[in-house]
Amino acid sequence: MTELRVERIIPASPERVWRAFTSAADLAAWMWPGRWEAVSEVDLRVGGRFRIASAVSGMAVVGEYLSLDEPHGLVQTWQWEGEPTETLVTITLDAVPGGTALTIVHENFHTNEDSANHLQGWNDCLDRLAPYLAG
Repeated sequence: MTELRVERIIPASPERVWRAFTSAADLAAWMWPGRWEAVSEVDLRVGGRFRIASAVSGMAVVGEYLSLDEPHGLVQTWQWEGEPTETLVTITLDAVPGGTALTIVHENFHTNEDSANHLQGWNDCLDRLAPYLAG
């Protein structure tokens, strides 16, 4: 499996879910556990970059925005700092009764283990998204 797909219904508007993925303050607040004290930088434009980092966990991920279609979705690269592998993330947001159908396709993994680890990571992150948006 060199790609993964995660689908969720998020009880918030596509506009609000879009901001959760594209606002530096929002990303830092929900993407990783609060105890990690994450910080985020976002240059929201095609060719712009983002970075989410945690000194507490010793992790950081960076990427470049390849496509932005507010509030319907975006395409970005994804690379753990210090690692050579760059992958691709496509986020699609569709309005549905009661909220937003969120689809994440993360692709170009070199191993099944990398894909499985990222699938677990996305599920962990998305478990925090709806409560964050509701709060």
